[in-house]
Amino acid sequence: MLMNKHTKFLISEETILHYLDGSLSEEAMHAFEEEMETSSFLKDAVEGLENFSDKQALRAAVKQLHEQLRQRTQKKRKQRWILFQQHQLQNIIIAIAILLLIIVGIFVVHYARQKGL
Repeated sequence: MLMNKHTKFLISEETILHYLDGSLSEEAMHAFEEEMETSSFLKDAVEGLENFSDKQALRAAVKQLHEQLRQRTQKKRKQRWILFQQHQLQNIIIAIAILLLIIVGIFVVHYARQKGL
């Protein structure tokens, strides 16, 4: 499915094919065209697909576009996850350092009180 990060409208392979065939309802076609205005990837894809005359080649191209989009989104998700993990590790290290400083501070204060300093 295609999805623009700014909208919740999902577009399936079948929706794209029905749009190209002209077999979408007027409401669905309007929603699809609005989505094309917000998604340059979808707009470019549909413009390129309009040149296909062979339905089999069209279906293969749509499937390939969906695969490319899936790979792009997975790569971005993986990159975000790695950044999240690095950020979490940094926070854990900072928390451990603060706890160690507090514990050392408690021991220093306790030792100073015992020695009468």
